[in-house]
Amino acid sequence: MPIYDTGPIENRSPRTTRLAVRLINDGRTDAIASIQAYEVIPAEAGFAGTVLFALHLVRLTPFGTEGSVFSVTDVPADFDVFGVRIVASGLGGANVAVALTQFGGEGETVAVRSSSTGEFSRVGRLLSAFNANVGNDTVTVVDTSANTVAATVALPAGSSPIAVDVMPDGTRAYVANFGGDSVSVLDTASNAVVGTIPLAPGSTPASIAIAPGGMLAYTGNLGNDTVSVIDTAANASQLAVPMPAGSRPFGVAVTPDGARVYVANSGNDTVAVINALTNAVEDTIDLPAGSLPIAVAIGPDGGRAYAVNQNADSVSVIDTSDNSIVTTVLAGTLPFGAAVSPDGSRVFVAGNLSNSVVVLNAATNAVVAEFPTPGRPVSVAFTPDGAVAYVSTQVNDAIAVLDAASGEVTGTLPAGTSSRAVAVTPILLF
Repeated sequence: MPIYDTGPIENRSPRTTRLAVRLINDGRTDAIASIQAYEVIPAEAGFAGTVLFALHLVRLTPFGTEGSVFSVTDVPADFDVFGVRIVASGLGGANVAVALTQFGGEGETVAVRSSSTGEFSRVGRLLSAFNANVGNDTVTVVDTSANTVAATVALPAGSSPIAVDVMPDGTRAYVANFGGDSVSVLDTASNAVVGTIPLAPGSTPASIAIAPGGMLAYTGNLGNDTVSVIDTAANASQLAVPMPAGSRPFGVAVTPDGARVYVANSGNDTVAVINALTNAVEDTIDLPAGSLPIAVAIGPDGGRAYAVNQNADSVSVIDTSDNSIVTTVLAGTLPFGAAVSPDGSRVFVAGNLSNSVVVLNAATNAVVAEFPTPGRPVSVAFTPDGAVAYVSTQVNDAIAVLDAASGEVTGTLPAGTSSRAVAVTPILLF
């Protein structure tokens, strides 16, 4: 995930009043890019901080196609000190080129800067991973550029944070509190709790998933057989979608188009499919009796959903076009969670008792590798480029850093008690 940054630009004569930014994807795969223009606030010595004043989040299609180029003009920049940062992510993120033009008050060109000529500083990867620690009411924040613990966020006593997801723009993380019947909202720039969303008493949320558009989040509520629908703009629960009594909904996942929510019902061995427009269950997928599905993951093209069956030591592969079960694959012992690689080619399954991450080929639905991962893994999350997987490991209170290609555990980071779930920021903002 390259990050291009001008650093602070002092606005001297001739003074810059407007900016234009042009992005081009020179590669063969899609990329996501954010354009962030910021004012630098001076202090008595150095700079006190930055204020974001313009933001664009765009998808760039492969080179030569209609959407491979994006330009934004007339960005105001009449500040004493300002800067521009471009964050490119996704499989094609490394192939994004950047050009910045500064204009004066009469429309004259003041300066031109380009990533190809080295006029932007470049950082290879700058992300955060957020790990929910159910045993000591904390969230561990990992700086992925150095694979170090950047912060530990304390939540109220008894919260028991069990799941976490991050907004598509990377600005906020949402944490499902199993013991607190609530969702905590974290500002990813400050790593501070900026809000708490109460759910119905007795909800006992066990999972959380944010819709691709970022406007809605969903929690699977184990305690009262519902799925809460959260408005992320208002940070409030809109409604609760009822499941059949005894369903005990655990895992939730949203399709890439945001149209459907798949819910792993641990109590009745089903996967419920919620229509996100009507907030009603439109289909129910029956799994073998005693499967105990506790998690679900969906591929980036939305064509397949993967239900993790804890008691059956398996993963059920679901065709989302008709919600039929394509096959069921044995995947480790006591599997807890799963994640699909950003390119959709592989599915990583956290095998708890097998102390491994089992790798499925998404095209053949066959197990192609099993990576030893000590500490009883429970959750997996990929970086946007798919190069690294972060794995929550439960009994050693840690986060394993896994090379996604080789399966080598390249580092183990300390987390809180009973490390339970991990999510990685999809794109970096201030």
